Amino acid sequence: MIDDTENFVSFCQKANLPITELPTKDKPMEMTYELAMKNIDPYLYERLTTQKPLRADVAVRHKTGAYWIEDIDELESKGYTGVAQNLRKQVEEGQRQIQERKLKEMAERNAAVAKHHANKPKGMQYMPPLSPTAIAKAREQWGITGE
Repeated sequence: MIDDTENFVSFCQKANLPITELPTKDKPMEMTYELAMKNIDPYLYERLTTQKPLRADVAVRHKTGAYWIEDIDELESKGYTGVAQNLRKQVEEGQRQIQERKLKEMAERNAAVAKHHANKPKGMQYMPPLSPTAIAKAREQWGITGE
């Protein structure tokens, strides 16, 4: 059993709210405390309040711990604020890792293209020589007589 008295006092000090009696599941807290606690200490809020029943599919995933991103709003609205915050942190971390991976891949592609262009022979010397018929045809098309 966790004694949340010290946590509640610390929360009240952080939120600049008067220290009252410790709310319990039977004796709910005022709305000001509730809103502040959801933002400042969602884990304390989850421990001090009674959670509402979850939608059946979310409840199944909650039992197994295999959540979907869409479950965050349902969990938070039913009082599972600590779990919802953990999921938000995991989603943000996943998005950060994806962005880092994409940035790394982009940098590698850009470096490969830059290396290709740096090592590519300059001018016309890398092309095969033109055949005499190709030269004659080009001179005829462009009107070059050689005189």
